Amino acid sequence: MNSNLRVVVPLACMTAIFALSSIPDTATPETGLERVLHWASPELQNLLHIPLFGGLAWCWHWGLRSWVKQERWRFGAALAVTLIYAVLDEIHQLGVPGRFGSLTDVALNAVGAVLVLTVMAARQRGRGCASR
Repeated sequence: MNSNLRVVVPLACMTAIFALSSIPDTATPETGLERVLHWASPELQNLLHIPLFGGLAWCWHWGLRSWVKQERWRFGAALAVTLIYAVLDEIHQLGVPGRFGSLTDVALNAVGAVLVLTVMAARQRGRGCASR
């Protein structure tokens, strides 16, 4: 893949998240996806924010490789874009019937992003020490 086109991957992830958060939470689910969301408890739905936004942060870190050369800045940029999107996604849900924006969801999104990026940074530091 052309390294400049890598940003398409995190943008596609953001589009998928937007589509998921656009599904109304109505009393009678009409589509298969709505039925799946009704089947999952609110607690499970909340916990799914962690891997979802952790994956988005990983995608941004990977996608920005040719745009942001310095590793530290790339981690920061990936975290910043992911967290800004987390807030915007919750604001978006305020206009979706049966859905609501939640600071708890933003916090869970942040946990996922920070967790994944921290593990990535630790692994890179470990590889850097081993190669010296």
